[in-house]
Amino acid sequence: MTKSTAKKAASKRRESRKPQTIQQRAARVIANAKRYDTDTRAAISRALDEGHADLAECVKRAERGETILDISGTTASVPTMRPESAAAVSELQNFAHHLAEALRIARYSPMIPASLYNGLADALLDFENDLPSLDRLGESEAHILITLNAFIEQTAERTEKGGAR
Repeated sequence: MTKSTAKKAASKRRESRKPQTIQQRAARVIANAKRYDTDTRAAISRALDEGHADLAECVKRAERGETILDISGTTASVPTMRPESAAAVSELQNFAHHLAEALRIARYSPMIPASLYNGLADALLDFENDLPSLDRLGESEAHILITLNAFIEQTAERTEKGGAR
């Protein structure tokens, strides 16, 4: 190896060891779809675009393996295991979809006993009540929209059945 080649290699090693800015680290998280899930990449992208003061904390947490969720401009996290965090998030989304469908069917089907629906719904409410991180959920835009949509659906159902408002 010549002195010139050795100097270039040493220079490259030094460059790779230079501390990266938080913006560079955020860009690396956003670009790495294999390691980071969609929610994390979207939340960090939004924080980067809007210049959030908590960008550094979000990037650190993502690099530690947490999923960062963006909820109406606030950032919360749900710890997940790496390297399968994308698979874990997908599995949770599938579970949520199927549980919601099971609750809907159990609620409206005359063949399903009310006690089964009540047991499922109570278990879900107990789970939600045990999560302290959901304390502020009721104040979030997403929760308010869900609540208002549920009200609109119930009003429409009562109107279709001929019930008064």
